[in-house]
Amino acid sequence: MTRADAERLLGPDELSAALDDGEWVQPWHGVVVPAARAHDPMTRAAAALLRAGPYSVLSGPTAVAMHGCGPADEVVDVTIPYDREVRSQPDLTVHQAWVRECDVVELDGLRTQALDFAITELLCTGDQRQALDCLEQALGQLGEHAEHFRELVAERVARRRDRRGTRRASALLGLAWPKPNSALSAGIGGAR
Repeated sequence: MTRADAERLLGPDELSAALDDGEWVQPWHGVVVPAARAHDPMTRAAAALLRAGPYSVLSGPTAVAMHGCGPADEVVDVTIPYDREVRSQPDLTVHQAWVRECDVVELDGLRTQALDFAITELLCTGDQRQALDCLEQALGQLGEHAEHFRELVAERVARRRDRRGTRRASALLGLAWPKPNSALSAGIGGAR
C-alpha cells in the first residue's frame, strides 16, 4: 500500500516502528509492503503500479511473466504515460510511452500489457534469447491459436511507430517454434 495509506491505517509512529523492526519494508519511495511478502512477484508488481501511479501498466518482461510466458524477475518493468514523471529506481524500471487502454488487460487485478503487445516490445527491445524463449512459450500455450497469435505480433511489429528492433523482431518471429506447455506456471500469475 502507499505509505500514506499505511500511516492512516497503522498510525505514523507504528509504521515507523514496523519499518525500523523490519516487519514492513519500503521497496520504492512512497510504497510499503509486509516484509514477509517483499520478494513475492505479485506483491512487487502491485507495489510497482502503486509507485508508478494512475494509468501505469506492467510492461516488458514483467507483463510477459504475468501472462505465464516468462520467468518472474526481481526487476519490475512499468510503463507510464508521457504526462507522468516517475523515475526508475533500483529493481524498478520505468518506461514512458503512449498507453492505449485497448493494449491493457487486467490480470489478477493488475493492469498489464496485452500479451501480443508485450511480446512485440520484448522482441524489438529486449534480450534476444529471452524474447525468443518467451515467444515460444506463448506459442506453446496457445496451441491451435498459435499461428493467429504470430500473425497478431507480426502485424504489431509492422505497425510499430518506433522502428528500432523491428527487423530483428521479424526474424525472431520466423525462428520461433512452439514449446510444449511445460513452463506454464513459470510466470508471476501462471498460465492465462
